[in-house]
Amino acid sequence: MTTARLRGGQARLDELLTATIDVLRETGYDRLTIDAVAARARASKATVYRRWPSKAALVVAAFTRAVQQHSPPPETGSLREDLLAVLGGLMAELDRLGDVVTGLVGELRRSPDLAEAMRTDFIATRRATMMHVFEAARARGEIDGNAALDTIWYLGPALVFFRTLLLGEPVDAAFAAHVADDIVLPLLRPAEITRE
Repeated sequence: MTTARLRGGQARLDELLTATIDVLRETGYDRLTIDAVAARARASKATVYRRWPSKAALVVAAFTRAVQQHSPPPETGSLREDLLAVLGGLMAELDRLGDVVTGLVGELRRSPDLAEAMRTDFIATRRATMMHVFEAARARGEIDGNAALDTIWYLGPALVFFRTLLLGEPVDAAFAAHVADDIVLPLLRPAEITRE
């Protein structure tokens, strides 16, 4: 198979997955149909079904592709600045995909494939980014050796998600700084205990 044909096949695949996200955004998971995706991508249903045997498989592929557009971990040399960069990236991602994520959350219990994609392609990647930030900070002596990193890593993302997706309130740089300075950093920094 020629390189041009492979590139053309990838371009077609990208069009179908982008169309899936667009239709998902407009209709939600329940009302999304293969017909609607095929029409949006100007493809035949057979083209879609050749690659994905079901709506669930198509949505998982589209969601996985969308969330893989993820920046590498920041390396500013400062724990605070790295945290702000990670939270800023998450806010940008929610601007781009928040409505899709919100629409899929209700499907996670009904679709094991979708739940697995959410865990392995979305959550695990973001955890790895945050743990990279923490490990770099630990190497610089910025983190208490006893800090519960496996719990602390999701505090920032959880607060951003909750405020954005559930409360519908804006998340801006000031909120990200509040989360970093008043919640996450005090849990990570070495305890300075003074006794009288």
